Amino acid sequence: MTGTRARWAAAFGVAAAVSALLAASGWLAPPVSRLAVAREPAGCTVLQAENERSGAPTTLRLLSLPGGVTRRVSQAGYWINAMGYSAAQGVVYGVADGTRAGRYHGAHAVRIDAAGVVTDLGVIGRAGAREPVWSPVTGATAGAIDGDRWYVRQGSDLYTVDINPAGAEYVRVVHRTSLRPVSLAVGVDDFAFDPADGLLYGVSATSRGDSSVVTLDPSSGKVAVVPGLRFPDGGAYGSVVLAPGAIYATANQAGRRSVMFRLPRDGSGQATAVATGPPLVSGDAAGCLSESALRPPTTSPPPTTPPGQSSEPPPRTETPSPEPPPPPPPVEQPVVLPPAPVPAPTPPPVVTPTPATPAPSPPPPTTRSHARTEKKTEPVAQDTGRRTEEKRRWGLTALILVLGGGAAVGHVRRHR
Repeated sequence: MTGTRARWAAAFGVAAAVSALLAASGWLAPPVSRLAVAREPAGCTVLQAENERSGAPTTLRLLSLPGGVTRRVSQAGYWINAMGYSAAQGVVYGVADGTRAGRYHGAHAVRIDAAGVVTDLGVIGRAGAREPVWSPVTGATAGAIDGDRWYVRQGSDLYTVDINPAGAEYVRVVHRTSLRPVSLAVGVDDFAFDPADGLLYGVSATSRGDSSVVTLDPSSGKVAVVPGLRFPDGGAYGSVVLAPGAIYATANQAGRRSVMFRLPRDGSGQATAVATGPPLVSGDAAGCLSESALRPPTTSPPPTTPPGQSSEPPPRTETPSPEPPPPPPPVEQPVVLPPAPVPAPTPPPVVTPTPATPAPSPPPPTTRSHARTEKKTEPVAQDTGRRTEEKRRWGLTALILVLGGGAAVGHVRRHR
């Protein structure tokens, strides 16, 4: 019996030693805990998109947490929102609603690499569409990525976009989930995916949400408030990032600035300001980025577009056509203008001289005395010569009558 007990004690001692070794190495921890530990970096670097006004361009910045130090990456020629970070591909995907030239008819998917180069991937259409021209995610504000699934919120719907580059439905909507209740869902302007529970975390800025942290279930569409986690009232929270032990969210407009807050996930403290910037019309964030994603490749061929610029062809700058020069000042030409209209009821036809003929001579001087008697400002008649001839005949007739009358009187006096 003593030898048997000794053998059992030795076996238990070996088992205890093996168990301690496995526990120290982490093999006895649950799978979720192993995944969380593997993905939790010492710090967190975020790619943040900032839009200070509606439309392009969007400013891309790298934000280092928890210190809050920012570094400008580039200024994209797109209006970008709803971004998500793919750790497997080392790139960020975003929804572009337009360029400097104007809005798209349907939202495009864009890919952003570590150097800030933006590649346009075309319209985010529905799965099965050959050449989509319309996108159901146009105007989307929230985005996050889990593996090859890109979750995008537009309105009260959560869309799943396939981002597997080798798949047949690359950057196509493959699923739609209705979010309920709508009163919480529509106030979520960004969210981040937590692989520990498979939920999306965001901040609902509606009156019911009251800037509380909420979870969105991609499978059921259920939206629920997380008790005890609430950010200050600051309108829309356009950027949300999950970091080790904390949730970071940026209020687009908190007074006359934008403010990023840090809130402990365990509810042990209140939200504190980390960084500030100019007020934003819209914004978004994707992270935490790995160190390899932050280092541009050195052996790969150079990109087709210079770093810091959009891969889209530069928008055409519509050069306005020059305005026609003002007309030259009027120059008198030796041409005869057409005669003025004749007020007489039946004016005689007037022959208009050709441009080669000189201007007509002024009327005879004899008509000046008659012209002075006319007090009315009427247009000059064109039959002045004819009327003058008639007046001469009448004058001659009157003269003959006067002379004839005088001769008759003299004859009568001589014969009295």
